[in-house]
Amino acid sequence: ITFKDIITVTQAIMQNWTSGMDIDESGDPVLDRDYFGGLRELKMVQDREKEHRNIFIKHLAKSADKRLVSDMETHFKPFNRNVISIGSTLYHNKEIRDIFLNVWEKIVEPLKQLRFSLPEVRQIVDSYEEILTDNRFLIETDMKNNFVRFFATLKVMIVTFYSTLV
Repeated sequence: ITFKDIITVTQAIMQNWTSGMDIDESGDPVLDRDYFGGLRELKMVQDREKEHRNIFIKHLAKSADKRLVSDMETHFKPFNRNVISIGSTLYHNKEIRDIFLNVWEKIVEPLKQLRFSLPEVRQIVDSYEEILTDNRFLIETDMKNNFVRFFATLKVMIVTFYSTLV
């Protein structure tokens, strides 16, 4: 991972995970703790995992080859659970500190073990994001807004980190 990669990811975090209003004593933006508290509700998305998976696979199949669709049918559950686990625990300071490591270990490495190319990883994260933003997977509005805000940043992390492997 290069310094440029860290800058890219950090800019996404600052853009999406700060309120823009709160600053610390040195004038730097502060992460939005209320937002992180709201992300705890993402755990409820797991209750609808089968529906989420079906919508995701149907959407992915429109643009991806059969192998990618088949692999994600099999591996959607751990991918989704890791996404939700990372998001729903960010209200803990330790999880914020460990965000890079968690994304690497829980998402990037498993995708690499499946031997996905970078374009395939982009298809996966784009499809995952699109079903949220296009209201294909319907969830309560505040939860949706928090999920989209979280995943937009996570997507930058996943693609940036994954690109260092290929």
